[in-house]
Amino acid sequence: MKSIVKLIGLIALVAIIGFSMAACATGNGGTTSYSLDGVWERSGGRQITVSGNTGVFSSFENNPRAIMQDAINKGYYALGGQVWRNLASTGNLTWTGLYLAVQDNDSSPNVVTGTIWFNCTFTLSANGQTLTCKDSTGTETWTRKQ
Repeated sequence: MKSIVKLIGLIALVAIIGFSMAACATGNGGTTSYSLDGVWERSGGRQITVSGNTGVFSSFENNPRAIMQDAINKGYYALGGQVWRNLASTGNLTWTGLYLAVQDNDSSPNVVTGTIWFNCTFTLSANGQTLTCKDSTGTETWTRKQ
């Protein structure tokens, strides 16, 4: 009987240690912590690759809107060009950062006249597969590809 009690105690101790190590591995008491690193895709096929605190264009839509095509033609947007920067975690599933957008004028809405950096709040879904970027102009949704 003593052997069984010792065995149960040993199993319980191993389980406690195992669960404690799993909680420490995530670094925040057992909840999952995610990174933005990887490839993110917006509907239409535009992709941004994030590494550390920077995101760069890794592909554009096959048929971009006129303003996007003008930005590409004028060199404001380029593959490998920075589009998200200064990404910094503000919580378990939130980040702040800057998002590059193009400027136009009201009389020629599809003619790019320059670029501007918008403050953006990035929020990651609990499963780490969907990312929203909310700035003063609206919200974009991105899906993790890798």
